Amino acid sequence: MIIKDLELVNHRNYSHEVINFHENTNILIGKNAQGKTNLLEAIYICARGSSFKSLKEDKIIKFGQKASYLRADILIKDRKRRVEVKLTSDEAKKIRINEIEIESIQEMKSQFGVVLFSPEELKIIKETPSIRRKFIDDLISNNDINYRHLLNNFNKVRLQKNQLLKSSKQTRYFDQMLEASNQQLINYGAKLAIYRARYIQILQAFAKEFHKILSSDKEELTLTYENNFSQSFDDLETIEKNYQELLEENKQREKDQYVSLIGPHKDDLRILINELDSRTYASQGQQRTAMLSLKLAEAKLIEELTTVKPILLLDDVFSELDNQRARLLVEAIKGHQTIITSNQLNNLDTRQMYGNIYKIQAGKVYRLPEKG
Repeated sequence: MIIKDLELVNHRNYSHEVINFHENTNILIGKNAQGKTNLLEAIYICARGSSFKSLKEDKIIKFGQKASYLRADILIKDRKRRVEVKLTSDEAKKIRINEIEIESIQEMKSQFGVVLFSPEELKIIKETPSIRRKFIDDLISNNDINYRHLLNNFNKVRLQKNQLLKSSKQTRYFDQMLEASNQQLINYGAKLAIYRARYIQILQAFAKEFHKILSSDKEELTLTYENNFSQSFDDLETIEKNYQELLEENKQREKDQYVSLIGPHKDDLRILINELDSRTYASQGQQRTAMLSLKLAEAKLIEELTTVKPILLLDDVFSELDNQRARLLVEAIKGHQTIITSNQLNNLDTRQMYGNIYKIQAGKVYRLPEKG
């Protein structure tokens, strides 16, 4: 998959820009707050339908303007798709693909492959299990509609169960309703666990190899799936039985605490470097390398499932990487169209680079001339 060009109108600090991208490496150089990340965000919106930033969508519109417009021409296996995104301050967002308005953002996620690394994503390693669960859930959901349905159904039933637990003293037939909820949770939750275990196993194999490359074979990355109701994920009936037994054992605890305590909503993904938890024991550079390995593994997984190489969006990727790891990363991403932001080129040898370099300054994009 390749983005050929991108047009931005009133997007963040951009008034109107059209950028033609190289099919291989594209490096965006500029000081902070000039618009480098905003440009990556625009590409991400054209591939995913929404921003990776947590601000309200109307903040995307350039200050003082009433609407923004994005257009991207994207090639997938030599077939061009034109994506257009229009956002106004008083209407719902409109997205068109080849001039046909889409009904759901999920339509985009099934068509366009993009993998993002940003400093914010280091939270996956550093912070709570819920962020790591979201990483795994998004990865699987974007590539498997059945998992998405299972997850939505599980979350819906879990919320209903929590409401039931909170109102247990006023609810008739409480025990029967609780049993019915638990049976549904077992049905959905056991299947979710199998999906997660299988995907994490595949992700682990790819990430381990990438981490060896990026660390010059000095570090070993291990992903461990932590599930609170089963240790083995080969047999659905056994998982369901284990889940049911634990729900029965913890019934009174759940009543006392008014919340569901057992299930895949409590899962975690442990990320170990040389058998030590990266959340606690890894340096900033090691954590960044581990996260990059996960992202490269995600890209490899998408490629295996779709036979299309996703676009890599790497925001401030070289910060806290030494020159050796930076060089190895550049080698590892060859074969993908990659858009990279950086404050400077000091730690990059661009003499053998096949691609373009752009300077970003105050919402304007300038392509730098090739070195002769």
